[in-house]
Amino acid sequence: MFDVRRCALAKAGARSWLVLVVVLISGAAAQAAAAQTMAVPAYFYPGSYWTQLDQAKPGVGVAVMNPNSGPGSGPDPNYVAAVKSAEAAGITVVGYVYTSYGSRSIAAVESDINNYYSWYPDLDGIFLDEASTSCANEPYYATLNRYVKSKGGAGLTVLNPGTQTNQCYEPAADILLTFEGSDTQYVNSYSAPSWVAHYPASHFWHVIYGTPTVSAMATAVQLSKARNAGYVYVTSASLPNPYDLLPTGLYWTDELADIAATGGGRR
Repeated sequence: MFDVRRCALAKAGARSWLVLVVVLISGAAAQAAAAQTMAVPAYFYPGSYWTQLDQAKPGVGVAVMNPNSGPGSGPDPNYVAAVKSAEAAGITVVGYVYTSYGSRSIAAVESDINNYYSWYPDLDGIFLDEASTSCANEPYYATLNRYVKSKGGAGLTVLNPGTQTNQCYEPAADILLTFEGSDTQYVNSYSAPSWVAHYPASHFWHVIYGTPTVSAMATAVQLSKARNAGYVYVTSASLPNPYDLLPTGLYWTDELADIAATGGGRR
């Protein structure tokens, strides 16, 4: 992209340069104003919370199903129905698989992937948790990325190191979850490496838990926009498991509105 633009500029006059600058500035402004999408670690059993996700369309874009720290021991008809309903609502559902920071065998991870696709045919992809940040392990995740895509369908891959990772991982997944932590950590100590700004926001996801108030939630969402996260999830729930429920009431409706807002945010 850079080479093509440089070649065009070499052949253009001052007028072409001015037009190009205007186009680039307009494009940058449009990207900065783009709406986000909520992506949810949906680590709760099918029921009212899955219904809440479905009813939030189009605000929720991605949900991670997690029957039992993986696909479990067999198909669950309630999950089959939940995935089908979420898909009908326009939500992309991916299945949770852990990788033990690259030390779990590829065969074991692929077995979980096979089970997900066999038991839940409406599934859209895989969420690879406990991801390494070492470039030495990038081929491991690149192999899994290709394997998920070989299953057909959307083949979406999400890689979760839970923290900033190295640029070598950019091609290894469709979405990188580059922050998973508390609101205090996110507000006070988060920083992104410079390479993140060179990629679309849709490539990054931030998850912030322990955000106590609606006002604090709005601050976290606005920070995530500024930090180039195209996907975000903020919850007041805290450890040991902040993902076994969803926010409710004003917190939930305002979060959906803040995420969807463009430009200066929700008024």
